[in-house]
This record gives sequence, C-alpha cells and structure tokens, in this order.
Amino acid sequence: MWGTLTTIGAFILIIVGPAVLILCLRDKIVGWRRRESPEQHDLSLEAWRQRMLHPEIEPVEESCGGKIPARLIAMYSDHELVFGHDFEVCQPGKDPKKDWWWLRDFVPLTVEDQNRTADLTEFGKGCCFAGDGAGNFYWLPVEADRKSDAPVYFACHDPWGNEKVADSLDDFLSWPRVAKAAR
Repeated sequence: MWGTLTTIGAFILIIVGPAVLILCLRDKIVGWRRRESPEQHDLSLEAWRQRMLHPEIEPVEESCGGKIPARLIAMYSDHELVFGHDFEVCQPGKDPKKDWWWLRDFVPLTVEDQNRTADLTEFGKGCCFAGDGAGNFYWLPVEADRKSDAPVYFACHDPWGNEKVADSLDDFLSWPRVAKAAR
C-alpha cells in the first residue's frame, strides 16, 4: 500500500510540480513586465481624471445607440461624487448587512472607457457608469429620446445576469454611502 501511495505521490510531484512552477514563474514575469513606474502611474491617473472631468456625451451616445439620461450627464458635474471610490450603498429600509451594493469606481463617460465595460447587448442598449472592481458594472438603459432619468441595473459576469438595483439613478445616488473599509 505504501508503495502505491509513494508512486502516486512521486507521479504528482514529477508531473504537476514543474507545471505549477512554470505557471508561477510566468505570472511573475508577466506581472513584472506590466508594472508601471511611479511616473507612468501618475500619468495614467491624470489621464483618467481628465476623462472624468470631460465626458464625451455625443460619441458615447453614438456608441451606445441612444440618448444618455440627463441625470447621468448631470452626475459627471458632481466631482466629489464621481471621484469617490470604494464605498457601499444600501437602499433605505433594507438590511445594510445583506442588501448592499459595492461601487469601486465610476467609469469615465468616453467611448474608450465604455468599451472596457460589460457587453450589454443581451440586456438592451445602455451606458455603464460605475464598476465594482471585479468586472461587474452598473448601467442605465438608453433610448431614442433623452429621458430625465432611468432605472439602474447591475450586469454581473459570474454568475452571468442582470439585476435591477434602483428605479432611478437619482434614487440610487441618494442612498447612504459607507466607506468599504468601515464594514
């Protein structure tokens, strides 16, 4: 019996061990190559900040296939809000320990940044405005005519789905915010 277990252990060590080491080494090399210098990081951060300050409404509307709700456009003029990050919101009256939504960052309103968000074609035409940092995005539907506001949805990739979060962006933005570190 010990001979069989030793053989299986040796087999795993010989076959699986090098593969794991190769993958770990590859991840280290790729991470090292992608690492930004402090100057590159500062430039990237300033470019993101400029995109947040200067939304590109018409190109994004053309890309999304409809007019962005007026409330979303107005949101980008609230710099304190759109530069906020890592916070949770909870609808008043709901249990904040169970029914909270995490927002990592707001998404600049540019075609470049919209192309980095979720594919909404399965759910309709829309525009993403925030993400949770894990590849999931909050979005609003767009329509042929500009509406004053629209419901907020959450497009999740794991498990794949779309969930209505709030009846309007105005309502969603009025919910109390709690810093992520406070939880």
